[in-house]
Amino acid sequence: MIASSLIHTRKRYLHSVSIPIFAMSLFLIAIFVASCGDEGDTTEDTTGMADVLQPATTPPPAQTPAPEPPPVEEPVVEGVSFGDDVQPILAERCAVPGCHAAPGVAGLNLSQYDTFKKGGANGPAFVAGDGKGSLVVKRIDGGGMPPGGPPLDGDQVQLFIDWIDEGAENN
Repeated sequence: MIASSLIHTRKRYLHSVSIPIFAMSLFLIAIFVASCGDEGDTTEDTTGMADVLQPATTPPPAQTPAPEPPPVEEPVVEGVSFGDDVQPILAERCAVPGCHAAPGVAGLNLSQYDTFKKGGANGPAFVAGDGKGSLVVKRIDGGGMPPGGPPLDGDQVQLFIDWIDEGAENN
């Protein structure tokens, strides 16, 4: 009975010691396996996971040339208009009764473009393209025209010069 009791005690002892040893062994194995995993410090991928775990690289965008700026439009410089600029001066200061209205002093009628262009007894009133050399400019710029009233100001005289230099069109 003593032998049987010793065997039984020994079995209990082994059983009570073997379970904690077995549990400790499993714990150590788990730690070992976990520490042997891929730590990302190798450049060679044996599992094929590196492609999955790495961010995708996108190619740099294609270099497109910068769009050309729109062409700079030159401001439209409107020339001097006979109807808008010259005719009102003539109507107010020159083509008045007793001066250059029909029939007109010296045969010069300034009430219409055609009669102004034709000129009078002293020849054509203007030659297109020659503003300063034209008879009308010589008369209004220091020549005493219009008589009995204030002379045309410098801006008004310049309108006549510019209009004639630009071709003296009926515009």
